[in-house]
Amino acid sequence: MLHKVNSIFVFLKEHLLLLFCVLSSSFIINAQQISVSGEKKIYTDFENRIDYLILMYDININSEISIITSDPSLTVKWTRYPDMTMVSNQKSIIPDDHTGYIAEISGTISGQPYHKELTIWVIDYKLYQPTLNSLSVPDPNSTLCNQLTLTLNANIPDMYYKTVDGTTYNITRKFNLTYNSLEWDDEWKNTSISKEILINGVDIQIYDAPLQDTYFTLSGDEFSVDFNKEVSVTSSLYQAIRVSAKIKTEASVRVEKNEGDRPEDITTLTGSAPLEINFTAQPNGSVPNYFRWEISKGAESPFIVRTGENYRYSFTEAGTFNVKLIAENSYCSHVDSVTIKVSESAIYAPNVFTPNGDGFNDEFRVAYKSIIEFDCWIFNRWGNMVYHWTDPQKGWDGKFKGKPVNEGAYFYVIKAKGSDGIIYNLKGDINLLRGKKQ
Repeated sequence: MLHKVNSIFVFLKEHLLLLFCVLSSSFIINAQQISVSGEKKIYTDFENRIDYLILMYDININSEISIITSDPSLTVKWTRYPDMTMVSNQKSIIPDDHTGYIAEISGTISGQPYHKELTIWVIDYKLYQPTLNSLSVPDPNSTLCNQLTLTLNANIPDMYYKTVDGTTYNITRKFNLTYNSLEWDDEWKNTSISKEILINGVDIQIYDAPLQDTYFTLSGDEFSVDFNKEVSVTSSLYQAIRVSAKIKTEASVRVEKNEGDRPEDITTLTGSAPLEINFTAQPNGSVPNYFRWEISKGAESPFIVRTGENYRYSFTEAGTFNVKLIAENSYCSHVDSVTIKVSESAIYAPNVFTPNGDGFNDEFRVAYKSIIEFDCWIFNRWGNMVYHWTDPQKGWDGKFKGKPVNEGAYFYVIKAKGSDGIIYNLKGDINLLRGKKQ
């Protein structure tokens, strides 16, 4: 048993020593640094094609790239690629523009041979700075409603890097385009839009044209931003042609609780008839100048067509209705719509009420919804009419000519019409009980 333990200890000792050597080597590798003089930016992450892309600004005889190692005994050999010409055996070099270098770091670390190669591509960014001359907006007559094309006059020199085998990869240059527009959040609000774009030729495509007049500003590229030497160009004023309009609704509110599905809030789009709603166009400023309202039921053709920014309509028929707003100008149009649902009709008469002034069940009222025509008569036991009314929201308070009538049985006759065309003829008795006021 002891022999096995000793064997395990020896095994662990040997592998821990190996692990220490590997970690020590990794520490030396990671401790290497590239030092670059002057204004510079160092970039990595090039899909394992090269290790470093170094952008320097204004390379001259004082410019220098150095390899700094944690172990001074390590040597550095510089080779230019792809022609593989040796450049220097020093730890630093004076670089050239658009040139690749291989830095071979060699030596011995903790008695173990060490060799590492770094691939570096150098660019003098000063020679490739973009020049942005002008940014032109299009003529409205040649522009799509939701899309527009800006025309750029600029000089943007190509930038690239090469791998050791001589393969060339173009460097994408990103610019930033900013402009103003509108966004809808229960109302139109100004918003600033900023987009990262790639320049490919002279045309800049915008696929969501602004909803208000604005200026476009192009700035960049991202490398010039890194060097704090950003350039920009601003267009002349673009006059928006893209149309957008939202429908704002405001329903007439009713408060009598004997009506079911009554519109209790101005924002309601469903309820008991007559459902009266005011429709108002909410356009993107003065861009649209023509408004048309269309109201249809189901898939039928519109039975109402009106123009103007506002329209008020009372829905007296049960069913589902589509209200459409078409907003236009000379170039573009936009459609918004809302759905209105009007309840089917119903009516119910109670058989008792207690007009004693306690605030509860003090009137004889029908429960109803979507009743558009209504008549109710109250008769006493001798057939004499004591009350008549035509508003289903109202009721009988148990009085005749302003004076309370006697307790007992009375009779009602109701004739009504629902929003769905149903005719109601109701008759029945109603018990008037005063009781005691609590």
